[in-house]
Amino acid sequence: MSADQIKKRMREFKEALESRDVERILSFFTEDAEWQAPEGTFKGKEQLRRYITWNKQMIPDLQMTESGVKIVVEGEIGVYDHVLSGTVDGSKWSTLALCVYEFAGEKLKGIRSVYDRLAIAKQVSKGAMAKMAVSGVLNNMEKGLH
Repeated sequence: MSADQIKKRMREFKEALESRDVERILSFFTEDAEWQAPEGTFKGKEQLRRYITWNKQMIPDLQMTESGVKIVVEGEIGVYDHVLSGTVDGSKWSTLALCVYEFAGEKLKGIRSVYDRLAIAKQVSKGAMAKMAVSGVLNNMEKGLH
């Protein structure tokens, strides 16, 4: 596929993700596709189905907004610079994300997603104990920075 075709396909995949239609999302992948995400690595359609279904349940209103360099294509690889946002347990959140899409023809062979789960946890944590736990982790990680 050309760079323009890959960009178009990536935007179609983004629309499918936002639609939260599991079967439509799965139709973009090869049978042996792999998705590496902060939550783990998911290989093959059944594991992808489990991950996508879980993600749909956790974030029913997922949105992906292009940012920065937007989409850059090199050969069969597309890199997507964007902001993820949504609602978890009634709390809104957003975070920067990068995804690397590897194509085999018109299908996705692999995705590598990178985003800050701790930043999301900080935005959606509720209750004194949850807020204290997240703050403790962040303070420990940032010790000496400020």
